[in-house]
Amino acid sequence: MKKIQDSFYKNKTWSAKTDSYFEEQLRRTRSTVSKAEYLQIQGCILLESAEPKFQEVGLVLLQRLLDDYPNEYVSIITAQEKLGDYFFKKLDFQAAAEKFKIVTDFCNKQHSRAGTSTTADLKWAASLLAIHTPEALIEASAIITAFPVPLCKTEQHIFNYNRLAAFIHAAMNQPATAAQYAKAALAAAEKIKLAAVNNPKNEAVKANEIFMNRLVEIANH
Repeated sequence: MKKIQDSFYKNKTWSAKTDSYFEEQLRRTRSTVSKAEYLQIQGCILLESAEPKFQEVGLVLLQRLLDDYPNEYVSIITAQEKLGDYFFKKLDFQAAAEKFKIVTDFCNKQHSRAGTSTTADLKWAASLLAIHTPEALIEASAIITAFPVPLCKTEQHIFNYNRLAAFIHAAMNQPATAAQYAKAALAAAEKIKLAAVNNPKNEAVKANEIFMNRLVEIANH
């Protein structure tokens, strides 16, 4: 029997021919673990496409994964977080929050963040901040408080965490707490800028300038 090439589930575009070949190879796969993995990988790739028509195919494939292989947790949890990212970019913050909550609850139950970005709970909090109801903000604050800060291994992570916390507490009209987080975010941002000067080829060390003025306002409240 001819060995299945992994390229069949790593397509960046989609057509009737691609669909037929994908389904054929999927039928030939006996392992449910592998079937779930193929759906997850292919669905996530298409979900990241700039083409809405390919994104739609990605959504369909990931929904099949959730419906047909609910016990394949490794693939499921990756898909759920990717769906959360997708809905957040689409400004559907309620749907995004629901997905990130699923991932966070799973990680808490397993006492492990393996197979995730490790920051699904922060993404959940960001979604709740965007929803911006009093109930959502209270929940976002609780998530921020519970987040294990030692997971922030880089200055960029420290900046992202403290920036989010500052915005949440500012939205809750807690200026003193918000200011503490804002100052920590600004301190991390300065270290990031210094690192960028010392290593200009490192594109990863960048603070998002869009939020800097707001952080300064919060810090000086």
